Amino acid sequence: MIHDCPRVDSRHRSRFQHHHNPAAEPSPAARSVGGLLSDIQSTIMQQPFTDNYSIIPGKELGRGKFAVVRKCVEKSSGHEYAAKFMRKRRKGKDCRTEIIHEIAVLEMATASTRVINLHQVYEMASEMVLVLEYAAGGEIFNQCVSDEAFSEEDVKRLMRQILEGVSFLHQNNVVHLDLKPQNILLTSSSPLGDIKIVDFGLSRMVSSQQELREIMGTPEYVAPEILSYEPISTATDMWSMGVLAYVMLTGLSPFLGEDKQETFLNISQLNVSYQEEELQQLDPAALSFIQMLLCKRPQDRATAEQCLQHPWLQAPEKILPVKDQEASTSISTSEPQSSTTAAGDEEQEEPEGPVVEELIVMAAYTLGKCRQSSSSSLETEVLDGKKKPISKCFKFEEPFSKLQEIPGEFIY
Repeated sequence: MIHDCPRVDSRHRSRFQHHHNPAAEPSPAARSVGGLLSDIQSTIMQQPFTDNYSIIPGKELGRGKFAVVRKCVEKSSGHEYAAKFMRKRRKGKDCRTEIIHEIAVLEMATASTRVINLHQVYEMASEMVLVLEYAAGGEIFNQCVSDEAFSEEDVKRLMRQILEGVSFLHQNNVVHLDLKPQNILLTSSSPLGDIKIVDFGLSRMVSSQQELREIMGTPEYVAPEILSYEPISTATDMWSMGVLAYVMLTGLSPFLGEDKQETFLNISQLNVSYQEEELQQLDPAALSFIQMLLCKRPQDRATAEQCLQHPWLQAPEKILPVKDQEASTSISTSEPQSSTTAAGDEEQEEPEGPVVEELIVMAAYTLGKCRQSSSSSLETEVLDGKKKPISKCFKFEEPFSKLQEIPGEFIY
């Protein structure tokens, strides 16, 4: 997704408080300007993009104000890719620096299978093209608004994968700052594939040597510290992970208000409902998982590594009811057990029997269909401080920069 470029001038740089330590070797994050990386390894191809790729006619994969993503085929190999065409100048500003940063982050993340892979880079007079891995399953958001929504077990598997990718980014001092269903792609939709994290247009480098303050993100997923102009950290992404988990499990956007101002008020006051019917039908551990992320103070939120150890995301062990365990024991003492009924066979169905306290029941809850709200003009109004809005269904929102309106559709 492409957005207005931040101005990297003296005022922008003053947002960083540098703590110089001459004995320490600066990290990539510390060497960045405005949280942006400037060194890339990719060779930037100068010949026309269409010399080496054929653009597939038909529906675009995505479009924004300053970019479009099209499916293409590499002529030499026949492989399919997603070509992201990005304008270098936006609203009179040179944004090549931001594009280079996105390339650098993708290069750094090559070691992670949970981040979309960068194949090649092209540059023309007015635009640059990132040739990216093609994720045939599309956005996980599409699954939320379809009739075939995720089951809770699906969400657990996908959430583990997303957290693996986020953990990798955080270990490398990268914060994504725009984690949401539209920026998580699937390698296939049927059968349900693996996830790929995309769109690093808002990502930034963070480090202990720099204090970064920015107002950026997508309104429904933005953390409280963004709205209060406090320092950004890896915990900022973890708030978005909490919102993402809520959305994937319920089909509801927890902080969505009638307009952006109401949404921001809900976030800043932590006006979130845990009484939704969709939540009550889930494993209680899922609610615990969300609550340890939707904490107002960044230091109170779980890290990606801690989330991966949460009981909700652990693969459940199959435990037989007590009576069936006794029956199984008596059978094993009287006759050999068939290899097809071995205890370690994950495909074997559990035998029927009474449910007792020792039996772990993992409910597979099918999500309700998300309803897309009708698009309407957003008007600023003064909110009643006593009002406590609750969850609403999705609206399509574009990431904002400095709290200003940026119309457009989603793109990766």
